[in-house]
Amino acid sequence: MITLGITGNIGSGKSTVLKILSKKSINIFDLDEIAKDFYISDNFVYSKILENFPGVLSSNNQIDTKKLGQMVFNDHEKLKTLQEIIWPKVEKEIIHKIQNSTSKIIAFEGAVIIEANWHKLFDHIWIIDSNQELSKEKVLKNRNLSENDFENILNHQYKINEMIDILNKDNIEYSVINNDSSLNELNNLIEKEIRNLII
Repeated sequence: MITLGITGNIGSGKSTVLKILSKKSINIFDLDEIAKDFYISDNFVYSKILENFPGVLSSNNQIDTKKLGQMVFNDHEKLKTLQEIIWPKVEKEIIHKIQNSTSKIIAFEGAVIIEANWHKLFDHIWIIDSNQELSKEKVLKNRNLSENDFENILNHQYKINEMIDILNKDNIEYSVINNDSSLNELNNLIEKEIRNLII
């Protein structure tokens, strides 16, 4: 089995890559969704978030992830606190899913794979790279985020060259996949990368 981590900055097209992989009988997981599941299903996470982030509940007593995001991306200490609550849970879930998978390839997508040190759990990392202005345009069009939200999130993420430096230092195999062209071209690049993985 090959374990694959897919990362990149906000708006680079990581989710699009995951959708492409889902059509190729590859076992896929969105790490943002895994984290959000813990907000609902894990009493420890739920109580710790309420304790550290008052006012984050929605009207139906669920954690408002948009409100939580706005809190943490404007405050480095709050972001660190949230990471300390949720990252160990997500890491355990990654390991659990890898151990229980019977797929030839299992892929996980997340913006913080390298920041969280999860890259060491995978055989190979794909960094999805896209022109920043194109990324911003896509995010502002398709998500309920302001330009300021976009900049705040981007400023808390590693730059591509920083990701590459860490992967090289840790001797992790990686590919940089450019997503500045068409969906068809991206699909072709993904197919080529899959062939390289299984050779």
